[in-house]
Order: sequence, then structure tokens, then C-alpha cells
Amino acid sequence: MASRRRDESGSIGAALGWAALIAGLLALLTIVAALAFSVTVKGQSMEPTVREGDRLLVKFWDRGTIKRFDLVEARVGVAKTPVVKRVIGLPGDTVSIRFDRGAPVVAVTPAGSETAQYVVNPTWEGQIGDRVAPCCEDDGTAGTQFHEVVVPDGKYWLLGDNWGSSDDSRTYGFVPGADIGGHLNLRLRPLGSFGSIENPATLADQP
Repeated sequence: MASRRRDESGSIGAALGWAALIAGLLALLTIVAALAFSVTVKGQSMEPTVREGDRLLVKFWDRGTIKRFDLVEARVGVAKTPVVKRVIGLPGDTVSIRFDRGAPVVAVTPAGSETAQYVVNPTWEGQIGDRVAPCCEDDGTAGTQFHEVVVPDGKYWLLGDNWGSSDDSRTYGFVPGADIGGHLNLRLRPLGSFGSIENPATLADQP
């Protein structure tokens, strides 16, 4: 009888040990996968929303459902440089930027609406840099004067929240959907800031 109890205790202990090992391996695989499918923010172009060194999870599995104001990882320019930006213009939208006392007024007329023009709110405060040219040229880049332009089918118009220090669609033009890797709505690092990334952007009526 005592021998049977020892055998049962040993079996339970072994099962618990295997369960702990499997749980540990799954946790390790989760961490490795999260790091593998993540991007580290470089530069100041998305302050104050995310900052240099923040590590963000790339939700590549829902890249086909890009919405206005999503944070995304995109590859831009001839070198396909990875960047973190915010989606402002969707395919078919009409977009433009004018400046009011040095601050940008980013205007959007959603696709299918001929007259309902809105401005992107908020205009983030405390911006740095000198990216203050009006927009846009036909390819979505900044130009020498205010001009409205329509976002082509299959492409997106991306901006950095820190508009004064951001190389974005004003530099690289419209970004094909195929060059957008996925959504970025979860901060992995630093651990003290782990969690969902707030999205304060909205469309507001023209002042």
C-alpha cells in the first residue's frame, strides 16, 4: 500500500514537472515570437505617442484591415526603410496641409464625400524640427504651396505625430498597402509602459 502511494505521488510529481516545463517553454516561445514580430522605434518622429527605444508588437495578421489613424510599420523609399507612422489618408481620400502661425492644419475629405472636409485633431504640441512645407504634390509629397490631392487606390498617406521632425509621406509620397507590415497598438518595452498605445487622433470640423 505504501509503495502504491509512493508510485502515485511520483507520477503526480512527474506530471506537474512536465506541466511546468511545458508552461515555461510556451512562455519562452511567446516572448521570442513577440520580439521577432516587433519593431523598435527610432528617432523622434512619433513623439509624444511613442518614443525612441520603445518596442512595439507588429500585428501582421490583420494588415489587410488598415483604418484611419492606425499606427503602422511601413517600408518607404527606394531602400524600403522601416518606419513607424500614423495612417491619415485612406485610398480615395483628399488630403492637404496648410500652416497657421507655424502649426500644421491637416485636412481630410473622406472618400465618397465631396464637401465634408475635416481637420485632424489634435495638433500635437511641443513639436521639434523644420518640416513645415505645405502639401501636397500629386505624389503626396510636400511642395511649395497648399494643394489638395487624392490618395490613389491601394495606397495610404502617412504622417508622424511629431510633424516637425518626421520623414513620412511628405518625403516619400503615398505608401502602397503591400509595404505596410501591420498595426502597432501594443507597447512591449519599456516594461513600465507595457500595454495598449493610446490613439488620441480624430477628425474634427473645420474651424
